[in-house]
Amino acid sequence: MAQSLCDAAVNGSISALPVKFRAAPYTKMSLSIGYPNDGGQLRAKRLKPSRTIKIKPGSQERSYGHPALVLMLERSARDLQRGAPGSVLVVGDISDENGGPLVGHHSHQSGRDADIVFYVLDENGKRTVLDRYVKFGADGKALDGSGLVFDDWRNWLLVQSWVRDQRAGLSHIFISRPLRQRLITYASKQPAFMKYVSEVSALLKQPEEAEPHDDHFHVRVSCPKDQGEICHEQSK
Repeated sequence: MAQSLCDAAVNGSISALPVKFRAAPYTKMSLSIGYPNDGGQLRAKRLKPSRTIKIKPGSQERSYGHPALVLMLERSARDLQRGAPGSVLVVGDISDENGGPLVGHHSHQSGRDADIVFYVLDENGKRTVLDRYVKFGADGKALDGSGLVFDDWRNWLLVQSWVRDQRAGLSHIFISRPLRQRLITYASKQPAFMKYVSEVSALLKQPEEAEPHDDHFHVRVSCPKDQGEICHEQSK
């Protein structure tokens, strides 16, 4: 992807786009441009807080993404509310309004990536809503000594919801290897969850040459089917 095209997206310009993307119907669409780690976006959709969604402090101005991603997060938050009443999906960084480099991230540039805070229990086994990222070990216990515990049930419900969602084009769910194994082991012992273990296993992975993601999920959706000319699936 030519750098000028990515720069144009970050600057909110369509002048560098291929001709067909400067005319209808593309001028009404949200466009994901470039690579996850070298790109931008136009006409992004903003994820807004609601009864089922909270934006992590510090991420309010980084909550713009392609509608496919934003709508998937809204649907999964509602799914968790139905399956585990009172649950709130806490969403961290997605992208800046026009995408481009985002401090603290290698990707999150083209509106197709989002960070999600884990569902947790407090030291008394009560559900609690975090406003920050907390690292967890293979035993499910927080590494900061807070007594928090990784909530296997709700975190599985979340990844299962993502896998069952056929509209978004989910391509990756990043998480540390120990927590990946923890979730798969948990679900494999639950008759109601076993049917999704294979699909979830294929999507859950620890990213190469990046942080292990032991304190949050990182989800990514695929390029929109009609934008293959300007959008690339893999990082450069």
